[in-house]
Amino acid sequence: MREERVGIIPKIITIGVLLFLMAPLIVIILASFSPTVLVVFPPQGFSLEWYANIFTSSANFVSGFANSIKIAVIATSIDILLGVSAALAVTRYNFKGKDSLVAFFTSPMYVPSIAFSFVILRITSSQLILSAFTRILLGHIVIILPYIVRNTLAVLTGFNWSLEDAAASLGASPRQTFMKVTLPLIKPGVMAGALLSFLYSFDEAVLGNMLNSPKFITLPVRIMNYMEFSFDPTLAAISTLLIILSLTCIVAMERFIGLDMFLK
Repeated sequence: MREERVGIIPKIITIGVLLFLMAPLIVIILASFSPTVLVVFPPQGFSLEWYANIFTSSANFVSGFANSIKIAVIATSIDILLGVSAALAVTRYNFKGKDSLVAFFTSPMYVPSIAFSFVILRITSSQLILSAFTRILLGHIVIILPYIVRNTLAVLTGFNWSLEDAAASLGASPRQTFMKVTLPLIKPGVMAGALLSFLYSFDEAVLGNMLNSPKFITLPVRIMNYMEFSFDPTLAAISTLLIILSLTCIVAMERFIGLDMFLK
């Protein structure tokens, strides 16, 4: 079969779109090395002052980063257990209201985060006394659950359940069947969902802004607070580091999972 050649105009359009999408990232990265306080493009020199400022600034970006990582890791770990269990239940068994249950598990995707923030804030303010860490964690568990559920459902759609029956007939316990048969087959979907959930939780700012306390503030909120009073290349330096972190996650995902699973 003869391959169709791509014309020059589609190539130009594709390159133009890529440059348009990459331009803001390039500007941010170059601005992070600016030696001047004002963000100037192109930069008038080269300096690592703003990267050093991330660790020495009174804005406490490092503690905010640690808090965001802590919330993202714990919320993702909890939702892996909840999301995989929910996906297995609605896929493995046929029962009345199955579609409604799936819609319920994925509904946080369609509700603004500020609505969950308001509900959690009202409940914890009037009936429960919870720390800011616990409040934010509860909110993140809710809003990132759909990503694990949907990605796990995607790989379970064509799952051959007779494999579990075969393992059971050979004497495997339910736990052994899950760990040695089911989990290895659905692992790509689970890992893709976990990565999406982790990145979303790490970057989430609405919940953190409404539910934080002076003792517990996440990185996105610290960045927002910093922008209220100063605007220097420190934010560009932080953004550059976060871009590198995101690219590292994408490369790791391609290495261990494959981008095709992520795109599904």
